Amino acid sequence: MLPTFLIRATIDWIRHDSQFKDSNPYSRCEAALKLVKRLWHEELGRLDSQALEPAVLIAYWEEFFHAEDPMPDETEWRDGLKNHSSTHDSYEVWEKWFKEHYAEVYKDNDIWKSVMMSGWANSHQCVVRYQAGHWRFLPSKSYLPIAAMWSLEPHIPVVKETIRRVLDEELRFYTASGFEIKNDAGTILGSLECLGFDSRIYTLYFPAHSKRDPVNLDCGNMVADIVAPIGNEWYRQLDHVIFAENFVDVTALTNRTRYVFASRRRMLELLIDHDWQNAYFQAAAEGWLVEEKSVA
Repeated sequence: MLPTFLIRATIDWIRHDSQFKDSNPYSRCEAALKLVKRLWHEELGRLDSQALEPAVLIAYWEEFFHAEDPMPDETEWRDGLKNHSSTHDSYEVWEKWFKEHYAEVYKDNDIWKSVMMSGWANSHQCVVRYQAGHWRFLPSKSYLPIAAMWSLEPHIPVVKETIRRVLDEELRFYTASGFEIKNDAGTILGSLECLGFDSRIYTLYFPAHSKRDPVNLDCGNMVADIVAPIGNEWYRQLDHVIFAENFVDVTALTNRTRYVFASRRRMLELLIDHDWQNAYFQAAAEGWLVEEKSVA
């Protein structure tokens, strides 16, 4: 089971379970955290609570702000947080205001911290992430709705295995082109639409004569864009060709994955001996998918 799927499925269950209908978003967040920890131990074995707890809290409040079916109390909380946090340009000022105005209920814990950070991030086009022991704000990323998550769920094994085969091919091609590859474990649990491919860091070292700095292969974002492209209003939806009629077209998935991965590789191969502009125009002329700012 994908850790990110376990987390989001648990959050969805807690939000809709009748025993929590008279609770509040904070209480449901606390319940979700406890249940994820229990299920994690049963399904995945030993857990790293230092990384898991922030990941659950961030996932909970992301769903809280993006829920397709917000409950009345969630709507009230969500509107209140957005209205108040949007008036503060600095997170530190917002945090101070929040602690003062919610002093009666505020506790110095990660749940309240995640409330404050997620509220401010949502109204300032950011997302919250916990990396290397620190809470951080990163540029806003699109979101995979729960409905799309449940549509993807039965296909996760075959989609992940298909993409894995293509990635293994690509890594061999990189080696043949003279790159050295360093494969490290990441420090985040990642996003569901990345299917676990953002949980490892693939660092590519150019051949020595190119004198270029190493780059990250960024598998996670490429996989996310293949499986669930960005749509309107920053929401992702499953690719309608790959997932037509609720079935996976493995041929379409394989071809799309090869094209996206190979486009990235071709651009990097051209950068061995060319400056960025010439490499960009050459890759585009060859018909590869190259975004103007995809490689610095």
